[in-house]
Formats: sequence, C-alpha cells, structure tokens
Amino acid sequence: MKTSTRIPAYKLAAQEIKRFIETNGLTVGQSLPPEPAMALQLGISRPSLREGIKALESVGVLQSRHGEGVYVASFSFDSIVDNLPYSMLADRVQLGQLLEVREALEVGMLGKLTECISEAEVATLRSLAETMMVKAQAQESFAEEDRQFHATMFACMHNPFLDRLVDLFWNVFQKMAHTLPKSSPSSGLQTARDHLEIVERIEQKNSAALTAAHMRHFSGIHQKLFAPTTQSH
Repeated sequence: MKTSTRIPAYKLAAQEIKRFIETNGLTVGQSLPPEPAMALQLGISRPSLREGIKALESVGVLQSRHGEGVYVASFSFDSIVDNLPYSMLADRVQLGQLLEVREALEVGMLGKLTECISEAEVATLRSLAETMMVKAQAQESFAEEDRQFHATMFACMHNPFLDRLVDLFWNVFQKMAHTLPKSSPSSGLQTARDHLEIVERIEQKNSAALTAAHMRHFSGIHQKLFAPTTQSH
C-alpha cells in the first residue's frame, strides 16, 4: 500500500500566495488583494487561503492588520526563534554549532569595529561591563546587560542585517538556556571580566588583542555549554 504524498491545502495555498507576491513584485508594506478577489484570482477556496495566510504569518512573510488587510511583512528573525524545533532546544551539539557560527560572525567584524566605534559607544560598553561585574559579585543575573553589550559593539556598522543576526543568536541562546548547566558564581565573574577586557582592547584600538580576548570569551561559553550536567535533588 502506497503512502499518500498529497500536499495539504494550506501548503498549496501558501505556495500560491508566495508566487503571487513574487510575480507581482510586492514589497514590504504593500497589501495583498481583498480575500474574495485573492481567492478567485488564485483559484483556491477562501478557507484554504486563510490557512495559507496564517502559515505565512507564522514564518514572518505576511502580517495581518485588523480591519486593514494583509501586508508583506518586513524581514525579522523573530519567527525563526519562536518556531525553533523542540529537538534543537534540547540538543547542545546543535547549540554548539550555532555558537561557532556566532563566534565566526562576531570575530570577523572586529577589525572594522575598532575603526568605526565612537567614544560614546565605548563609554556605554564600559558602563555595561562594569554593571555586569557588580551584578556578578552579587550573584545576580546580568543577561540584559550582556545582550546590550554585544548589540552596542556592532551598532556603529549601521548594518541592520548584522544587528538582527547578533540578536537572533542571543535570543536563541536565551530560549535554550534552561538546557544548559547552571552557571557557578565564578563563571559569572569570569564572564564579566571577559567583557571588561574586551572594552579595554577596544579602547586601545588593538584589533589583534581584541580578537584574542573575544575568542577567549567564546571559549568560556563553549566550556560551559559542554560541562557535565548534574541532577538536582
């Protein structure tokens, strides 16, 4: 007996909607035709059209505005983070691979960073790193300062795609944090020290030393990621 390979109606509808967007050259912020006209034009039922639109909304292609219609959405990684497979959320090997990509991206940008970062941005980085140290000494979380630190580092490049990628990596790691071994107080202190050293190297405009400091920081994350887990009682 053959297994059915029939494609669900909502997937076919989503394919047709994407084809319509491409064929008509619709760009961010432009609206799709009203539902009746769209269903008639694509030759699909209105219920299937609605399901197709919902599917494309879930991956960030479309955006429904109540009382206004359906629009082509601006690019965002939010849907990727929101729809991460549960298998990945429990897989530290895949998280390690993602970390390698993040490290390569950030380290690869450091040479340009020392050329464009402003004194005000460096001052912000130092303030964030010092706050991280204070919180680490008090054994408090400094996750938000850490996120702001990495975002501020690359803001001077005025590259929205890079900003979104850096934020994507951050959000993924935060979503998967519950799968990682719990940080020790010494681990938090070392992370804060790493960030203070990174600031110092930026202040010195020493690209080589900055790269080395940044790589040491990521090495520490790798060690934490693959530390043996212990069962709590």
